[in-house]
Amino acid sequence: MFVVAFAFASGGFLPGPVALGATALAALLMLRVALAEQPWGALSLGYVAGATLLALLAGWTLLSQTWSGAPARAVVEYDRVLLYLLGFLVVGAVGRTPVRLRWVVRGIAAAAFAVCLCGLVTRLAPDIWPIDPAPEVDRLSYPLGYWNALGLLAAIGGVMMFALTSDDREAPIARVLAAAALPVLGAALLLTFSRGAIAAGAVGLIVLVVAAGPPRALLSALLITVPAVAVAMVWAYGADLHATQDPTSAAATPQGHGVAVAVAVCAVLAAAGRAALLPLDRRMQRLVLPPSLRRPAMRWGAAGAAAASAVAVSLVLGAPAAIGQQYDLFVSADSVTQAENGVRSRLTDPSNNGRIEQGRVALGAFQREPVHGTGAGTYPLEWERHRPAIYQVQDAHSLYLEILGELGIVGLVLVLAAIILVLAGFAARARGPDRVVGGALFAAGLAWAVHAGIDWDWEMPAVTFWFFAAGGLALAAPAVAQPRLPAMSIGRIVVALGCLLLAIVPARVFLSERPLRESALAFAENDCPRAVDRALDSNAALGVRPEPFILLGYCNVRLGHNELAVQAMHNAVSRDPGNWEGYYGLALVRAAAGEDPRPSLRVARRLNPNEPLVFQATQLLGDDPDKWRSQALRARLPAD
Repeated sequence: MFVVAFAFASGGFLPGPVALGATALAALLMLRVALAEQPWGALSLGYVAGATLLALLAGWTLLSQTWSGAPARAVVEYDRVLLYLLGFLVVGAVGRTPVRLRWVVRGIAAAAFAVCLCGLVTRLAPDIWPIDPAPEVDRLSYPLGYWNALGLLAAIGGVMMFALTSDDREAPIARVLAAAALPVLGAALLLTFSRGAIAAGAVGLIVLVVAAGPPRALLSALLITVPAVAVAMVWAYGADLHATQDPTSAAATPQGHGVAVAVAVCAVLAAAGRAALLPLDRRMQRLVLPPSLRRPAMRWGAAGAAAASAVAVSLVLGAPAAIGQQYDLFVSADSVTQAENGVRSRLTDPSNNGRIEQGRVALGAFQREPVHGTGAGTYPLEWERHRPAIYQVQDAHSLYLEILGELGIVGLVLVLAAIILVLAGFAARARGPDRVVGGALFAAGLAWAVHAGIDWDWEMPAVTFWFFAAGGLALAAPAVAQPRLPAMSIGRIVVALGCLLLAIVPARVFLSERPLRESALAFAENDCPRAVDRALDSNAALGVRPEPFILLGYCNVRLGHNELAVQAMHNAVSRDPGNWEGYYGLALVRAAAGEDPRPSLRVARRLNPNEPLVFQATQLLGDDPDKWRSQALRARLPAD
């Protein structure tokens, strides 16, 4: 449920959905602590360790406001970590059973399928489900709003669906339905044209087969799903008009319908073929592997031998030279080029697409503040100050590098420890009769962890929340009958109140978000009285955010209240002193009030040396005090 909800809320990227999710989970945890017969039944060493690591990360994130001077940025990032912590606690609190783990895999796979199916419909049948154009409409991104995140969700869903269709312990109908879902997920993954997601999915599938040992119904699954998925992806790749900036044109829509029919046919044939091979699954169940081949060490050893063989063959065929050439292209080509195949050509383009420069900025922040970093959420400010290009980014496209720059070595250790612990919990479940379910979680989790190193998946709960929620269940103690505890004991009341306190910060963020959006919308419509009213409401809910004060400053200038405008901009600057936009706004309202804007413009230029608006405002306002009032109202705003 949370995966789908976040997916249709821009992937959960914005503060509002994250705050609402954290508040809801805190309430659920409070109710469980207060009312459940066995609220502590899930306690285990791994569960407690995972909760402790995430709690320390959340605390460190919130504490970073003290050295960054940007409390609102730290609060927003804290809410996200708190969301993952609460998901870990709530799902794991019920206690682990094989059935619950299986339903978790089913649920994640079904959610990924539903989201990707909706995305495909909007792309292949826009006449049936029209949507607003995305920033890069030539790549499938709806409903998450980010193509790489949707691609990763499709890859994770594909790994789990393949596990379900190849697991002989899964219900026959589930094996059939999982096979039918794979062509849809494959087509969605292809249309995102996400190189990292495709690679992560391939890694996940390989790890699944090795970790699960292999599944007994693997042969049936491979015989049916591989051809069906391949045909669906090839057909989707051939839809050249859907890899352009106008995929809903009169010519592209019929082409999309053709792809939709092809994918549907592949899904139906996959289901029919999988059903026909169910008897083969029963025959494979009677095969008994030698104990030595069932051991994890043997499976990983076999994988290592296969990898060594592949390396040997590649040496003979001259692969090192080709790899070296591709590496040179990766480090030298900063952006992906669009060849005659358009966006489709990026699948074979080794360019780093700006990742190296973004990583260097994060590492530079770490070198300046190696212990605690520059503060949670401050990477955009570091990028604006040190970026080598004009284009803007919000994240370092790497969880590990961004955490290193923002929260220092302490933050990185906490993040890595939490992720490794969750992966260890998944790997521990990849043993025994239900090893395919554990293998699916481990393979998909490893795919997520790898992809998080090259993209901003951490900021997209739609693709990250499941990892920690399932991790809580995997690390929890087995659910066993325990004596019923008193419903209103002192311990329960204290912990329940603690859970309620956890909801305060995200609840305040959520209550401030809607009026802030409405204020920005009213300002864009030149309705300053309403913009001021809603900005004050947002500020009343959470007073540490600078955005309401910026809106108040600009609106007060338009309403002729220059002194109030200057005071509002000072408040904005004090709440986010590293943000050039506050100083830029302060310069404009000072000029409108007849004051000298040049000191504030100099600070804005120092914080964002490559920002064109600052250069334009400097030239527009000039050094003549007689022109400051008249020219200030002509300056462009960052939101223009």
